Amino acid sequence: MSVLKGRSMQAANPRRGYILGLSAYTIWGLFPIYFKAISAVPAIEIIIHRVLWSALFGSIVLMFWKHPGWWRDLRNNPQRLAVLALSGTLIAANWIVYVWAVNNGRMLEASLGYYINPLVNVLLGMLLLGERLRRLQMLAVAFATIGVAQQVWNVGSLPWVSLALALTFAFYGLIRKKAPVAALPGLVVETWMLVPLALIWLTLNPTAVSAQPEFWTTTQAIWLAAAGPVTL
Repeated sequence: MSVLKGRSMQAANPRRGYILGLSAYTIWGLFPIYFKAISAVPAIEIIIHRVLWSALFGSIVLMFWKHPGWWRDLRNNPQRLAVLALSGTLIAANWIVYVWAVNNGRMLEASLGYYINPLVNVLLGMLLLGERLRRLQMLAVAFATIGVAQQVWNVGSLPWVSLALALTFAFYGLIRKKAPVAALPGLVVETWMLVPLALIWLTLNPTAVSAQPEFWTTTQAIWLAAAGPVTL
């Protein structure tokens, strides 16, 4: 989902915020088609390149960003870097599960995970942040829970893919709140935190699909490199 829509921008121009939000969810909805286009590449390898290309492309975008003080704020608050390292790990885990699900015919379970996610968000907000629901909100959550429970029942088994996606995304959001960094630089820093691990993986896997020179002469290589701008 795009992170180029800033909160202040939305507050100053609601219509533009709505358009950007709709665009982000449209792109998110098209992700399965995108990942199917590169299904010949294993899920873990797709995420490795998603990390690398997101870090590179995001850094280029930040060069033209209008809020250059973000790095100074991070440097003066090193604990935020630790938080971003943890949140980056969670979002990478979420990416891996999602891509694996799409490329292994588990799309319904993946979709169900994002239906469960808001309920987990509500639960975490109540248990860990002390938030309280009004009566109508409680009624809405109850109806949503019944609907999700029915879908889980229809799956016929424990939907571990759905639960993994819901939990990783919910805890990502919770932890990300502990590091008040704007969305774009926050995501770029998260991906850069993962770059060393991505490079180590590529070094230890010389037989990987993308490690073969001939792969980069195919159209799939272009799609794989597009993981960076698509993520941002």
